[in-house]
Amino acid sequence: MKQSIFQSICTSVFSTLNENEQLTIYLEGEDSQYFRFNDSKLRQTGIIEDYNVVLSLYHGKKSLQANTTISIDIDFSIQNLTKEIENLRGPLSVIPENQFTRFPKAFSNVITHEKGNLPDREEILKSIMKIISRNLLTGVWTSGKIFRGFCSSNGTHHWFEKDSFIFDYSLIDRKENMVKVLYSGSHWSRVDFETDFDQACDRLQLMNKPKKELQPGKYRVWFEPHAVADFVDMFNWHGAGESYFQNGSSCLLKMRSQNIHLSPKFTLLESFKKNPTASFNSRGEISEEIPLISKGKLVNTLINDKSALEYNLVSNFAEETNSWGMGEFMRAPYMTEGDLKEEDILKRLDTGIFISNIHYLNWSDALGGRITGLTRYACYWVEKGKLIAPIKTMRFDDSFYNFFGKNLEAVGRKVLARPVIETYDGRNPGSTMCPGVLVNNFELTL
Repeated sequence: MKQSIFQSICTSVFSTLNENEQLTIYLEGEDSQYFRFNDSKLRQTGIIEDYNVVLSLYHGKKSLQANTTISIDIDFSIQNLTKEIENLRGPLSVIPENQFTRFPKAFSNVITHEKGNLPDREEILKSIMKIISRNLLTGVWTSGKIFRGFCSSNGTHHWFEKDSFIFDYSLIDRKENMVKVLYSGSHWSRVDFETDFDQACDRLQLMNKPKKELQPGKYRVWFEPHAVADFVDMFNWHGAGESYFQNGSSCLLKMRSQNIHLSPKFTLLESFKKNPTASFNSRGEISEEIPLISKGKLVNTLINDKSALEYNLVSNFAEETNSWGMGEFMRAPYMTEGDLKEEDILKRLDTGIFISNIHYLNWSDALGGRITGLTRYACYWVEKGKLIAPIKTMRFDDSFYNFFGKNLEAVGRKVLARPVIETYDGRNPGSTMCPGVLVNNFELTL
């Protein structure tokens, strides 16, 4: 999909609007190459060209939406969209007005092209097939362009385009020990890819040792950046959105109502400068950098236009509620780095647990900030700064008010991006950027 094609489609559709009608068109799309591997064999391959749009038709304080698709066939796309608009007009005329509905104001146009260096199909297969026989490998490769676009009848026009690749895979040995790897980026390097794979093989070899069974209790733990990202992403579920505070369900509520703080070492931003994704939401509103938690103190929440109207606040142009039921969620979370160097991590941990991945996160007590989940894949017991043995899978249940609060001992210097890997609604350009953390008294339950 080209920006010019999208804009041409939108311009033609806007010309069909009746008097007093207003319209926004929001695009989510991708041009992707994918490969699926299982048991070190290529099982499936294909190319995806998918361009989904959301039409929002307004008439005063009334609004309805329709979801459909477009293509590079301009005439067909125009006919499809105008038909959807016609289908919206009847229901729109009979629904009641909503005082919290208003057409988005005009914004200066934002055009962003995040260009990368992506491997072609033959390079991808050559690189993967070269290493695939060393251990059983199961995973999915996706690469290509991701698009976000927006046009409104008041003249706003945005475009975001990003080159990226993700190889989400697991290495499995004959004893069914596993190491999970998420290799991603925008600039392909075969040397870096093979280095990353070699490091995963080394971790898998260590998993072949007898597993250490830990007793329930509190432990010193080093969490790798991707594990920290899983915790931070929980703030999207009844977390940083203002509507959650207003209805009393936010996991961060105590930070406002009881003035409870996290550790001064913990700072979390919504940053479109450091985390390259579309800075405009589905209403075409442009978000700036928003500090959410600064040195342990709650300083802002995410506020969309609906919440701003309902609670008489100023919007910072957070996202509307999506198909997953999530509203006012973080689109570009960035946890700031600390001062713990990578080469000093095991020495500072001394004796405790090295956790690479976590699994099955859920709230056990959202208002208390308690999260439960499982250790998964490459997690190790460490003694006197040395990796000794893998640990058996353990369940944990602890509060982020503890491990991001009083028990947060150090934050890593290196920040890594953990991209959104879910593809139920298509590829997503976003990521969660976090360093690793060293914590005390992390609670394992069984």
